[in-house]
Amino acid sequence: VLETGHSWRLGEAWRGGPVILSWADAQAGGRGAAHGANVVLHEFAHKLDMEDGNAEGTPVLYSDAQYDEWHRVMNRAYDRLRGRLWWKYRGWGDDLVLDPYGATDAAEFFAVATEAFFERPRALRRRWRDLYTVLKDYYRQDPAARVIGYLRVLPRYERAVGLGE
Repeated sequence: VLETGHSWRLGEAWRGGPVILSWADAQAGGRGAAHGANVVLHEFAHKLDMEDGNAEGTPVLYSDAQYDEWHRVMNRAYDRLRGRLWWKYRGWGDDLVLDPYGATDAAEFFAVATEAFFERPRALRRRWRDLYTVLKDYYRQDPAARVIGYLRVLPRYERAVGLGE
């Protein structure tokens, strides 16, 4: 269903319902990962979170041990983000890697962390190592390793096709 008009929402994920996306923002998220925002990843993270019927920042995991580790790491990372925002908004601090919107609640934190995991994986792994690890275990992939491999191949590819000269 296509609806045109202005809306303040970038996207919505409804429990038991559809995912609604701003097409312009979905396209923008697909153009590049440097900014770390991707409404498609964000809203589908909410759908994964809602798989058990609740939107509380914890998707369905694989084991009790994984739930224990998830809660330990996610709670600490969420608190850390909230603490760093105090400094960031006073003009101190560095790039948070995570969108400040993640400090809203645990569900938004998971969605924002998912965006960073896929969009800025090396930065997330460097600055939020435990968070990166639990997301890597959940998603069963390592995008930081994939990005590093891509960066090694890119210069050779550009030379081969005559780019970047």
